[in-house]
Amino acid sequence: MACALWTNAQESILEGDLLFAYSATTGLAISQATVHDTTALPIYHVAIATWVGEKLYALEAIDEGVVLTPYEKFVERTRSKGGMLVGRLRDRSGASQSVSNAMEHIGKPYDYLYMIDTQEIYCSELVQLSYVNGRGQRLFPLVNMSFHGSDGRILDYWREHFAKHNMAVPEGALGTNPAQIAHDPAVEILH
Repeated sequence: MACALWTNAQESILEGDLLFAYSATTGLAISQATVHDTTALPIYHVAIATWVGEKLYALEAIDEGVVLTPYEKFVERTRSKGGMLVGRLRDRSGASQSVSNAMEHIGKPYDYLYMIDTQEIYCSELVQLSYVNGRGQRLFPLVNMSFHGSDGRILDYWREHFAKHNMAVPEGALGTNPAQIAHDPAVEILH
């Protein structure tokens, strides 16, 4: 039923709307590290809605890199893990330019280390790099990244993940995350 609702609702999605995926549980490490408000949904991913002709796509950074995913496939994938929210810029004057900026990143590899200023890109970094207002100024600021749970301890998942890459957990390094963008005052969550 929910999939049918989202498929039918796609006509109301505008170019440049943000598609936020959330988890049905709080078990995902990205959700545990980015949501500390117990009333908030555990948002773990963000994509950009873009129309190519008559077809709607999610422009996103995933394991395969920065790609265009058919909207129906995106909905099916997010629904299998929880659900989806649509966010819209309160000021849409830069929406078209923002999508054009994001399209320039298609084909870049995914950033498993969540580091800014590399050739690899992760989901919310794609949005942060691409979204501008009507004057061409970036909409979403970089923030100090958090890889810890609500108890303040760095989660074991992140310790193990970065250890595989011979890195310390970059706690506090500048970056971005999907929940931060969803809660930014520039974004209105529609449904």
